[in-house]
Amino acid sequence: LGYGHPEVDEAVRGTVSAGNMSSLNCPEEVYLVEKLLELHPWAAMGRLARSGGEANAVAIRIARAAAGKTTVAICGYHGWHDWYLAANLGDDENLAGHLLPGLEARGVPDNLRGSVVPFHYNDFSELEKVVRDREIGVIKMEVSRSAGPEPGFLENVRKLATDNGIVLIFDECTSGFRQSFGGLHKIFGVEPDMAIFGKTLGNGYAITASIGRREVMEAAQSTFISSTFWSERIGPTAGLKTLEVMERERSWERITETGGNIGSRWQKLAAKHGVPLQLNGLPALIGFSIPSANALKYKTLITQEMLKKGFLATTAVYSCIAHTPQVVDSYFEALDPVFALISECENGRAVDELLEGPVCHAGFTRLN
Repeated sequence: LGYGHPEVDEAVRGTVSAGNMSSLNCPEEVYLVEKLLELHPWAAMGRLARSGGEANAVAIRIARAAAGKTTVAICGYHGWHDWYLAANLGDDENLAGHLLPGLEARGVPDNLRGSVVPFHYNDFSELEKVVRDREIGVIKMEVSRSAGPEPGFLENVRKLATDNGIVLIFDECTSGFRQSFGGLHKIFGVEPDMAIFGKTLGNGYAITASIGRREVMEAAQSTFISSTFWSERIGPTAGLKTLEVMERERSWERITETGGNIGSRWQKLAAKHGVPLQLNGLPALIGFSIPSANALKYKTLITQEMLKKGFLATTAVYSCIAHTPQVVDSYFEALDPVFALISECENGRAVDELLEGPVCHAGFTRLN
């Protein structure tokens, strides 16, 4: 919807005034899970948390308990907890191809080595080998991020999991509610055993959810998963109102159209200035890259120059309904001269002379 949506904020203010927390489960928690299950009929139960990493850890605990096997095959970015960073034990580059390179596993117990095995998106033969060679209990992956699934990929993953008694989790913290009213997996017609939602769900307020099939989720009763602050009402209140407004506005259709329009205009702007450009990502999560030795410097230049014009911008746009046609027009009006500068640099001008600070990082790098 866009941060600061008046209806969502008003609902939250009402909850704060009425009393946010009693340490008992709040009714909004039940209503929000019921709505998520209504949107995903394959699921029967849900658990709420407050951050994506937290929801991922909850889902992994439940899935491992349900599968009776602890080794996890992963594809994508799934947070900061020990279970995930264990993939980098012994090789810091294991997670380099999964959104963020440079993730350090220092402090993660070495006895978790080998408990998480990465595989590459759209490489089903690699996943088959992982399942064949290891005692995999859980396959956890993003449905899509920078590229879509090749024909049959998700279907084959689903069948592989079913045939081998593996719990399949789709991490939709990023992709959920952007191109469909619910999980992106609904578009592809492939149902997981569990799905995780976050980010868009609360429109800026902290709320995440893990939903799943009854036979999987009931395993939560055999382990300990709890937090006092999960009983607060702000997150579920925001989630309920956000879903209400999304449904009324059909936000997923609007932002998909907006993102597609932005991608098309990027291509036209690049052609106008003779700048090489490649699009990536789903329309609602659209981004571009400039295939050049100066790619990171150009990315830095874009942010630097657009900030001067009042836009916090980089090489990606995660659309929201606040991105009206007028906002998009203003964005491209500001971006046009920046592409002109990039064109000059591609034709001999020194981009370093234009930069007023350090070059942006390509992965995770500490700033302090």
